[in-house]
Amino acid sequence: MKVTVQRLIWSILIIANCIAIFQFSSQNAQISGNTSGRVVDWIAELIPSIQKLNEEEKTRVKEEVMQPIVRKLAHFSIYALLGFLIMGLASTYQGTFYQKILCSVLLACIYAISDEFHQLFISGRSGQITDVLIDTAGALTGAVIAMIIIKCYYKITKKQIERKKIEKDTKLLFISSTGGHFNELMQLKPLFAKCNYHIVTETSPAMEHLKQEYGKKLDFLVYGTKKTPIRYIGILLVNCLKSLWIYLKFRPQVVITTGTHTAGPMCCIAKILGSKVIYIETFANRNTKTETGTLLYHIADVFIVQWEEMLSIYPKAKYLGGLY
Repeated sequence: MKVTVQRLIWSILIIANCIAIFQFSSQNAQISGNTSGRVVDWIAELIPSIQKLNEEEKTRVKEEVMQPIVRKLAHFSIYALLGFLIMGLASTYQGTFYQKILCSVLLACIYAISDEFHQLFISGRSGQITDVLIDTAGALTGAVIAMIIIKCYYKITKKQIERKKIEKDTKLLFISSTGGHFNELMQLKPLFAKCNYHIVTETSPAMEHLKQEYGKKLDFLVYGTKKTPIRYIGILLVNCLKSLWIYLKFRPQVVITTGTHTAGPMCCIAKILGSKVIYIETFANRNTKTETGTLLYHIADVFIVQWEEMLSIYPKAKYLGGLY
């Protein structure tokens, strides 16, 4: 909400409160006494010890004890609200909390003096210094309550901003091979908006379209298959070096992978250099291990399975349901 709108709302509430005070003060002694009398009667009905008194004693207690207390509490309460509202308005301006409290109490005190002066001209009413003191005490109480609430609000808001900033600054690297593994990895896409992310996968014609969507947020490793073992070993060495280069370039705090062998070197590098590793075993395996899962189970900080049956194979894993 914009500051101008906040100030307008606070100002309207302050004016409404002042009008209410003025109207109560404009009542003559009889009307004012009847108003407080109804409140006293209602309170008296709730107190069993008063109900046991005879009518004469009950009337005396109401008029001599309860009514003065109720009237003073009314003064205190309505000015506590005024102090609260003025402090709310003051909080939208520059200055220390103590300056704002002093300003709020001073303004409420000035209005209380004018209100008591106003009552000098109302039939049966009088202006009293004690009422000004009570009103000022109420305003101080309201201003302090407002200050505590505002301070708590600022503290909570600051923590939320800092938390969001931390989330935005958190570096997560998402890595997997192509195909189904990458499709599973993309189920985590909602996390991209909450962090500083980077994606790593294998190069292939099917993945070329990702360059337009992710640009510098994307890196490719060399595609390899175990069907050609000798060539695969060469590609694995290249991917190890390339994974190290990508890691040092991005410096992720957490590496998240859905497999498979393409992600192995990156996860090992991350673990050695102090990053957290989260491994999500593939949805395709329900009763058997994968080679990469078997390796990374021992080094992953968090190992997640998508089938509950897999907990018997990976006892230390966490089952959080499926990605789909």
